[in-house]
Amino acid sequence: MALAGALSDFGIAEILQLIGSQNKTGVLAVTDLDDHGDVHVYFSSGRIIRCEVDGRGLRDDLGELLRQAGLIDRSQLDAARKVQKKTLGRIGDILVERGAIDAESVTSVRALQVRERLYRLFQERKGAYRFEAKPPNFTKADIAPISAESVLMEGLRMADEWPLIRTRVHNYDAVFRRLRDPSEGANDADQLEQLLDDAFSEFVDPVVKAGGGGAGLGAAERRILDLIDGRRDVHALIARARVGEFETCKALYNLLQEGYIEPVKAVKRQAQPNLRGATRWRRLMARVLVNGAVLGLLVGLVVVLPGQRSALEGNAEALAAEGQLRVRANRLAVVASALEVYRLEHGAYPDSLEALVSADLIDDALLAPLGGVEMDYVGIGVDYVLQ
Repeated sequence: MALAGALSDFGIAEILQLIGSQNKTGVLAVTDLDDHGDVHVYFSSGRIIRCEVDGRGLRDDLGELLRQAGLIDRSQLDAARKVQKKTLGRIGDILVERGAIDAESVTSVRALQVRERLYRLFQERKGAYRFEAKPPNFTKADIAPISAESVLMEGLRMADEWPLIRTRVHNYDAVFRRLRDPSEGANDADQLEQLLDDAFSEFVDPVVKAGGGGAGLGAAERRILDLIDGRRDVHALIARARVGEFETCKALYNLLQEGYIEPVKAVKRQAQPNLRGATRWRRLMARVLVNGAVLGLLVGLVVVLPGQRSALEGNAEALAAEGQLRVRANRLAVVASALEVYRLEHGAYPDSLEALVSADLIDDALLAPLGGVEMDYVGIGVDYVLQ
């Protein structure tokens, strides 16, 4: 039986949780989206192995991404596209066969492309979804399998950190220049910290490791700092860095905070932080966090086999209690993020959580008692207690 519905009722986070927890194999189609074409996500035993975008969503075509990243030039891309029209082959494979680029670089950019498309789905509130189960080996994998759980956790982490990042990095037309070299003022403690960062950076993408030195800065910050030349805007930095939109913007935020860079180009759009867009994102994630733990488990009762359903019903009370604890912890995390945004805007924390609702930072539903217990908050200007 297919799993289908509207994203307004059942968000992408809940869908990923369900598919991952049940180790399903098949295709998830997300359609009727406002910003880009239909998205098809392919799963094998609960792990993502491929992602495709149809129609007007080809703005992030793999060949164009490789060109923007500086890995190929326009003539190489045009020549590969001519071959593609005749052979119907994949653009990445054609570029490798023609010696324009190595296979490892294509694989790395393709994996990043898939992740970026998936994270973009977390921001969708309109549209429809349909998951069709398929037999094993129904399609060829494009990338190393990615667990649905890891995508879900990364999406939630981004939701928690984006509001603060957007307070300083909100205009992608902005251009930055370097103010000082990372080695300036480095002391022994900074150098020791850098050695430790490098020693434990085996999980960092190789392209990030390639960034230059710089005591006190992480690998991503050093990578971005090396690319800042007073001419590239944020769009170009995202394309060149090859670490994704979120990691690039986070690195820029940290560099601004530490005084390594400053903007040099007048903004083309409103200079104030895009808090309304951030609020839309927080509202979506608040709904996901509130409903995900419980709803993901309960929906499973509908789609599992009758034998599995009886086993789950026997543990319903324990599952509900555990889900309630997780929902409360996630609610607290979302409210804490909203408190930080409020402090940045007003210079102090609010006297009550209702002020966050009035400021359009959270929905009032987030403050509803959970299990009959309300959030306990005390604001004291420069600090607060939330439990």
